Amino acid sequence: MSAPPAPGSFRRAAAFTLEGDGRNFDGAMALVAAPLAELEAAAPGELAPEEAALLTERLAPARRQSLLAGRRAAKDALGLLAPELDPRDIRILPGLFGQPVVTMPGRANVQVSLAHADRAAFAIAHPEACPMGVDLERFVPAHLGALREQTTAREREAMRAAAPGEEGQQLLLLWSLKEALSKALRTGLTVPFPLFEVTHLSPVPGGVTAQFANFAQYEGIAFAAAPFVAAVVRPRLALWPEPDGSALPVRLRDWLGALATLG
Repeated sequence: MSAPPAPGSFRRAAAFTLEGDGRNFDGAMALVAAPLAELEAAAPGELAPEEAALLTERLAPARRQSLLAGRRAAKDALGLLAPELDPRDIRILPGLFGQPVVTMPGRANVQVSLAHADRAAFAIAHPEACPMGVDLERFVPAHLGALREQTTAREREAMRAAAPGEEGQQLLLLWSLKEALSKALRTGLTVPFPLFEVTHLSPVPGGVTAQFANFAQYEGIAFAAAPFVAAVVRPRLALWPEPDGSALPVRLRDWLGALATLG
C-alpha cells in the first residue's frame, strides 16, 4: 500500500466475510477521500499502465478526481484480498457498459463495485459468486425535486417511519439503496427505476435495512451522516456476522461519520 494520507484526507479499508449456503465469502471494503493533487502525485505508484492511459489531457478535473479516488478505494479493498500484489499489478478497466472490471495475477472471479461523491470514493471487492453493489452520495439541495420524483408515496412513507429526519436525507437513502441494487444486478441505471422499488424498511443505528419489491433475493443496508449517504446491497442468503463492532455495516457507519466531519 502507498503512503498514508495527508492531513485532511481520509483512507480506511477492512476485510469481511459473509456466510451463506454453508460457505464463506471473503471480501473487503474501502472508503477514501483526497484532493486531486494528492491523488495525481501518488498515481505512478498506484496505477497500471493501462489505467494511467485513461488520464488523458481532455479528461476534466472532476472526472480525473473520481477516476483516481475510485482506483485508490478499489485497490485498497482488493489489496486486502491479495496483499502480496503491488497496486500496479491490479488492473481495473471499464467494461463495455463502463462498469469496473478487475484483473489481477493469481486471483480469478473477484470483482469490485465502485461509487463516487465529490472527492470521496467507496469500493467493495467481492467474489463473483456473491454479487454486491455499493453507492455513495452527497446531498445537494438543488436535487431534492428530482430525488422526490424517483420515489413512490409508499416508499417515502416507509422511510419516514424507519428514519425520521430531513426529507432530503430520507430521499437520498432511497436513491442510494436503488443505485447499489442496480450495480449488484449489473444493469446500472439503464432499466426503469421503478423496478428497484424499496420495501420493508427497518431502522438500524445510523441508517436502515431494506428489501426490494422485485428482487427479493437481495437486501440492502444504508447509512446517513450528513451530507453523505452510503449503501451496500448483497444477496439475502449471504449473512453478516453478528455485529460486534468489526462487522462491515458497523464499520461503514463509523467511517461515514468520520468522513462527514471533513466536510
